Amino acid sequence: MGGALAVALAAAPLAMAQSSGDQAAAEALFKQGRDLMASGHLAEACPKLAESQRLDPGTGTLLNLATCYERNGQIASAWVTYKEAATAAQNADQADRAQLARRKAAELEAKLATITIVVPAAADRPDLQIRRDGEILGRPGWGVPIPVDPGVHSVEVTAPGHKVWQGQTSVEGTAQATLEVPPLAEAQPAPATSALPAGPGAPAAPALPAVAATDLTPPPASHHGSAQRVAGFVTGAVGIAGLIVGTTFGAIARSDNNDAKMHCPTDSTCDLQGLASTTSALHAATASTIAFIAGGALTAAGLVLYLTAPSDTSPSAAHLGVSPVVGTSAGGIALHGGW
Repeated sequence: MGGALAVALAAAPLAMAQSSGDQAAAEALFKQGRDLMASGHLAEACPKLAESQRLDPGTGTLLNLATCYERNGQIASAWVTYKEAATAAQNADQADRAQLARRKAAELEAKLATITIVVPAAADRPDLQIRRDGEILGRPGWGVPIPVDPGVHSVEVTAPGHKVWQGQTSVEGTAQATLEVPPLAEAQPAPATSALPAGPGAPAAPALPAVAATDLTPPPASHHGSAQRVAGFVTGAVGIAGLIVGTTFGAIARSDNNDAKMHCPTDSTCDLQGLASTTSALHAATASTIAFIAGGALTAAGLVLYLTAPSDTSPSAAHLGVSPVVGTSAGGIALHGGW
């Protein structure tokens, strides 16, 4: 018994040393929170008081935090914190504080706004999961009016093999909002092969317009400059084909971007169709940019080669045909002719 008591006494200073840092931080945060609350900066004051309570719990801090929430219009948070303060004060034999906290909680109860999330039988599944404002709402909470602070609240519903459903509702004052969960749609299987990554439910890649073959026949080549002229025509033809491919992908990017706008009400809110169209538009825009840069450079190089070739005449002549080839996943050209 004496050995156990000695160990406990030896450990006590260590425990106090370990908690002294948290207590000092809690005291500093409490003072800052009180000062901010007194000056009307409630949005900054409440988080500081909450952190002080986490580091060094106390009924006095809880009562100040509840008061901050109440003044800031966070009625549900204030109600819960007053009830917590009443319990803590009762356990600490602080009758006056317990009575004050219970009275304040009772006053706020009539001012609470609530949200009820209803799951009809047609939408219910054993593996259904619901999150309200990012927090999981267990099955016992379905259909129950839950007190919330005023403002916009989001709901996300998921189940394996099904599309995610997202909804939101806004409550003000003492509103009693209800949000009904619809049956989840099954997720579409991913395509077997795809050149560009796409999310679930992404639309099929649009068919690219056919590009007519271009027949480029240079004038008769010179005896000494024919090879350079041929090289210039080949290079220029490849460049022209690149510009055609770039134009085609640019049209696809614009089409996908317009489709994405229809499914993205804001810059940060998109449904799955909007995300898929945005991804497709980005890939098409990148391909268009690369094709335009390469095509422009090759066209200019071909022009230089042709204009700087020797002008000696020769009975030989060169004939070159160019057929751009564009598909859903790649672009290129087909060359034909002779010299």
